[in-house]
Amino acid sequence: MNRTLKQILPTSRNLLNSRRVLVGSSAVRTAGRVNVARQQHRMFTQSVIRPISFKGMFGGKKSDTEDNKLVLEQDNLFHVLSKSPLPEMRDRAAIINKYGVCPVCDTHHGEHEHKKNPVYDCPDCGYPTHCSEEHYHQGKQAHQEICSILREINEDDHDLRSGRPMREFEFPTAQGFDEAVNMANWDSLFYTRTFPSMDSDRSMRHVSKLLTYPLTIASVLHQSSPHKYGEQVTSEGMRSIAALRTILYPHNQVSNDAQTQLRTDTINVYLVGARAEATLPSHIWLQLAYLFPATPFHIHFIGPDALSPNQEPHTKSVNERLSFTYDNAMYHDYHEKIEKFDPYTDIFFMFSPGIGHAEARESWKTSIEKTLETKCPIFITGYDEADMKNDIEAVEQDYQGEFDWVLKPSVNEFRSLKRDVNLMDLRQSIFANYGIWGIRGKRYEVVHDPENND
Repeated sequence: MNRTLKQILPTSRNLLNSRRVLVGSSAVRTAGRVNVARQQHRMFTQSVIRPISFKGMFGGKKSDTEDNKLVLEQDNLFHVLSKSPLPEMRDRAAIINKYGVCPVCDTHHGEHEHKKNPVYDCPDCGYPTHCSEEHYHQGKQAHQEICSILREINEDDHDLRSGRPMREFEFPTAQGFDEAVNMANWDSLFYTRTFPSMDSDRSMRHVSKLLTYPLTIASVLHQSSPHKYGEQVTSEGMRSIAALRTILYPHNQVSNDAQTQLRTDTINVYLVGARAEATLPSHIWLQLAYLFPATPFHIHFIGPDALSPNQEPHTKSVNERLSFTYDNAMYHDYHEKIEKFDPYTDIFFMFSPGIGHAEARESWKTSIEKTLETKCPIFITGYDEADMKNDIEAVEQDYQGEFDWVLKPSVNEFRSLKRDVNLMDLRQSIFANYGIWGIRGKRYEVVHDPENND
């Protein structure tokens, strides 16, 4: 495991012991001290448990800031959540008050002792962190490890709802065929794709939160990928990626003294266990299509959370180069709807699936077996090193000898730079798509043996 992983997320302790909702199968994963009542309120937890929907950020129902014309100035972004001028932030405090955990009670009380909820607001981060002022001072030293992180999240969330013009979300459109893009990291991408100037770390965090899903996919496919052969990419991985790039980068055709790009076959991207990525507006996914001007993309969002409860599976097109299919079936059922898979045009992604968790492991098996059968590359992300290690160990044990490594576990350059916090336990925070690794169903070589063959 890449040692630099530990340097990026030092505060992710014991996240695997928290409750997580399995999105690639029908099982619900629970662990630690979370009881049945808390399971019923999983929608209250941010993306450390289940990535939040992006629908409220673009269109749809008007927000409180739109209705009330409320504008928070940039020097007035910090507010104690329970006293915030934004109802949504006050609601967040109420959720913590009701379902959160006081870390001092949690540490010093026994399993069966009564533990109080956090109702005392930390004046420095604005979150309700402890059950009383006494416990706040008692646990203040330990709280200092996360206090600055929570304050950053507090100010970021108020900024998103401040009513100011979000210039950083004015993304570039199609690029010219002669424009070179550098995908070494977020900075290089923003500069070479002529994104609006990111004049603050906060703007970088906002944009990376939205773009981490399409850009993580693009970072694997693009010819200037940060994943290098001989370092992260294996020899088998290079074969898989090279096959896809023959479609993504067709030879130029010269006509009338001008270069015209050949149109290619469609690249199918299967997102198994889709959650937050299925709620992204289409113009966010267009950023993936823009990076490959000759190639149409068909994004398949598959899993129980790919659709709202009242929606039926459907397919829609944004334009001739980008289309979506949404289906809330389990992947192993959806798999049977596809006539055939082609390693030159098909690729799989699983964003933080948690396939190694004890309560989910068995229910993932059928779907993973089906993806391995395709012989197409499968890329998997995790929200921290422990999460990735847990999934990798499960795959190595359950599918030993059935897969080849495509991409060694490494930090994802296009991870979200914005932290998400677990409202039921503020000590837990993560970066979406923090790390990435990849495998492919093993291809067995045919050996010619004339003595034993007819």
